[in-house]
Amino acid sequence: MPDDTVTEIGWSSTDLESRRELWSLPLGDDDRRLLWADSQAARWGRAEGVRGRLRAFVLGSIRSVGFAHVRNLIDPSAADDEIVTGLSFVLREFGEVVAQNTQGDLTQVLRDRDGDGAAELGFHCDTCDLLVLLCLQPAVRGGGDTKLASARNVHDIIERERPDVLGTLREDWTFDRTGRVGEQVVVSPILFTQQDGTVGCYYQTRTVRTSPERGGPPLTARQWEALGVLDEVLYRPEIAFGLPMAAGDLLVIRNSRVLHGRSPYIDEPGPGSRRMLRVWMNTEVL
Repeated sequence: MPDDTVTEIGWSSTDLESRRELWSLPLGDDDRRLLWADSQAARWGRAEGVRGRLRAFVLGSIRSVGFAHVRNLIDPSAADDEIVTGLSFVLREFGEVVAQNTQGDLTQVLRDRDGDGAAELGFHCDTCDLLVLLCLQPAVRGGGDTKLASARNVHDIIERERPDVLGTLREDWTFDRTGRVGEQVVVSPILFTQQDGTVGCYYQTRTVRTSPERGGPPLTARQWEALGVLDEVLYRPEIAFGLPMAAGDLLVIRNSRVLHGRSPYIDEPGPGSRRMLRVWMNTEVL
């Protein structure tokens, strides 16, 4: 029987830097080629051993720190359609790919189309179980790092410093997502305890602030203060871990355990621009 035990670790940026073996797996070129051959053939064969190691690592990392990073998973020089086919085959181990928008797109390539810079993306959680990012091309001039923050660590800090604010964040909040795929209005605490005992989170900084403009309940002074405290904690230097991703790297984030964002970057338009392949998944194995 598989071990489904969850051993939650609330981490800081320093913790992650010093314990990379918990969350980052380097894949050798030989293993990558075996994995690629099986994924293009759409059946497991010579890469069966790689499959087992990859699955065990990803599940173990997500259960402990809430995310998994695999270096050198795919050769980024392959054609985009082949990459999508290969990644989709590998991801079958972890759940079901779901649509990201009302058009039904199962994959999206995120890029700065103008090349004049992309602003920082604030911390948030996507509305799916797993966020998957595959780096096709990092920003030419640097930046664009994925920022990660542990919901457990944020929860524990606020509990120590402002237990009154934690109580507010544990109450129901309204997130009006009208026009987006899936549930249009989400009512959820921002921080909460999940069935497995881990600290969960659901946060979309702009959506929760603008929901009253679309008919949601007005935010009270106490709620505005709680959002301010939450953002202040999230942006402390020791909280956020900035992860630069190289071409071919994979990142899988458990949305209910880890908040994510992105640092700003300046790019150039055209084929050399920063490109990240994004997939949303729902899962029953985590």
